[in-house]
Amino acid sequence: MYLSRIELTEAIANYSQLGLLLKDSSYGMHRLLWDLFESKERFLFREENSQKQLGSPRALPLYYVLSAENPVSKSPIFKIDSKPFSPKLAKGDQLAFKLRANPTVARKEDGKKNSRRHDVVMDAQRQLLVLACNDRGLVKAENKVELKNLSKSDLRNLLLAHSDYQNQPSRKQLLESLDSAIETAAVNWIKRRGDAHGYDLVSVEATGYRWNALPEKSRNAGFSSMDYEGVLTIDNPELFAKMLVSGLGPSKAFGCGLMLIKRI
Repeated sequence: MYLSRIELTEAIANYSQLGLLLKDSSYGMHRLLWDLFESKERFLFREENSQKQLGSPRALPLYYVLSAENPVSKSPIFKIDSKPFSPKLAKGDQLAFKLRANPTVARKEDGKKNSRRHDVVMDAQRQLLVLACNDRGLVKAENKVELKNLSKSDLRNLLLAHSDYQNQPSRKQLLESLDSAIETAAVNWIKRRGDAHGYDLVSVEATGYRWNALPEKSRNAGFSSMDYEGVLTIDNPELFAKMLVSGLGPSKAFGCGLMLIKRI
């Protein structure tokens, strides 16, 4: 495996608008990076900010790429710095990690055979709102299916119209509960995957939740991403090594799933 740091060439970075066009364009970026690999095997990548990472004068996209094949050395667009990636891992090792992931949860839907995947953040908020509405009897038991069909915004408005939320402190408490539900769901997502991927979390912080639109695919297409940072302990080196190579979670083609690690 090879871990590469890929930047825009000086000419492109300083005298072209290409860098600005590439910024936040996950779909277009993946297509350009794909051209760096002759075998066209899948790879993982993560976008960073060159100004924050390297102190460059402009905030341009910078990419870390993990691939089975060494990327081509010559490119009219990119400056590439690659090195072999074969970490020596042992049970009990503690590593600092960074991960940008697309956390999702599967929910069974009435009348449908297969479960449907939902954004874990939106799902956590929705589940809390549905529970709060049910607890206050805002919807009769026989109409719970209708409650499930309400949008998150409608559920929130339904709650805010209730007598429990007619003052500022109670409304603030509701918003704080929604924020807490997001953090809990996001942390639980990465924690639950530890057994299958050979790690135990020591500490983790989930931040930077955002929606990434993909207008190239369709008007409403897109995916959510969350940034994780913390410390983990390796429980099963073999499973952990496989996860590093294959990535964690969906949307890998759009810059999610690459876990960057550092010994501490």
